[in-house]
Amino acid sequence: MTVLSEGAHRAHADDAVLRALAAYKRYETHDLAVAEGQVRQFMAPGRLRTRPGHRGGVDARAFYADTGSVGVGFMGYGADVTVDRRGDSRYLGIAIPLSGHIRVLRGGEAVLARAGESIVVIAPDGPFLAEWSADCDTLMLRVTTTALAHAARTLTGARDTGRPPRFAHQVLPLDRGHAVRSAARLLAETFGRYGDVAAVPGGLLRLLSEHTLSAVLLGLDHDLATPAGPAFRAAPGRAVREAMRLVEDETTAVFNVGELARHLGVTVRALELGFRRALDETPHHYLRRIRLERAHRELLAADPVEGATVAGIASRWGFAHAGRFAASHKAAYGVSPSVSLRTSPRGDIAPTVAGAPDPIRTTGHEAGPARVLPADAGRDTRTAGRDTRTAGHDVRTAGHDVRTAGHDVRTEGAPWRTR
Repeated sequence: MTVLSEGAHRAHADDAVLRALAAYKRYETHDLAVAEGQVRQFMAPGRLRTRPGHRGGVDARAFYADTGSVGVGFMGYGADVTVDRRGDSRYLGIAIPLSGHIRVLRGGEAVLARAGESIVVIAPDGPFLAEWSADCDTLMLRVTTTALAHAARTLTGARDTGRPPRFAHQVLPLDRGHAVRSAARLLAETFGRYGDVAAVPGGLLRLLSEHTLSAVLLGLDHDLATPAGPAFRAAPGRAVREAMRLVEDETTAVFNVGELARHLGVTVRALELGFRRALDETPHHYLRRIRLERAHRELLAADPVEGATVAGIASRWGFAHAGRFAASHKAAYGVSPSVSLRTSPRGDIAPTVAGAPDPIRTTGHEAGPARVLPADAGRDTRTAGRDTRTAGHDVRTAGHDVRTAGHDVRTEGAPWRTR
């Protein structure tokens, strides 16, 4: 009975991820040596071997895609396999078991990471030894240390470190890894929707990369999680006004919160404080609110007979998930985006385009009214203590419901501390 239950869970877990990454197959083989050679092409090098006494072959398979700075994959070996990986300073890896378990060996002890309970952090430096169970299929997230170093500077303003944060090999409970797991699943879903990384709009790739990097930096333990330095100051009112102008001048989604901060010469944290003081909202929420309004206007003006689609318009304005876009649109305007698209300028309903995707109903944000920037918005403010709403990046981690356009990250793991 237990075996049947585990098999059912595995099939269910495989379904969603395999469906999303089916177009990105790297290998499928019964030869472990072939798998070992192929893994080196997109993960850190290491040795693969079956456990002593194993009889029969393996059923190794891997699917993988990346944006350059972050990548996501699905891996399984179909046999009890030991992974002996050397350190590789280029990558941080996170293994999220979807079925079965991974047994991480550290010194004289072993820590078990079970599907639905744990995630495994594979640090860039130092050897890593682990045993994959035969029924273990894993969602893998790979992040370059170069991108982590850059993202850490943007989040903290600590430009003097010039190095990526240092992580340790560890097994974390899933409640501390929700943000990272959500980011990995969102990457997989988005790649699956387009079928080819080259087809994903560049602006959307940047948003997804920034979101994933923020989830890793804010959700996992590392040595830069408590940066030393002066208290953060809010960006002055002129910086907030310039950020608003840049966003309102967009003809398609161009900026994310990190890019706005870099363009203005302030940290993401300072920009968030400036927006909170001036507008009582985060830069992420402001971006989302303005872009939802722009998308709504475009839907009303577009003609579905000429090929306009809800998915295309949503993607152009930085909404990666059509279902959450549909829910946000309905919350703000009272109708689904497909209804707005079918409404002609004369108020008539245009015929539905054959094959057009139906919106998925789910939860989302309401678009609030515009706010007037107060005259004293330029006054600096200070903050101290522990603040998990850091860097303008909220990751909401219930299931894998993650907002991507600007990314406020709220993690249940170790907080990013400011002082």
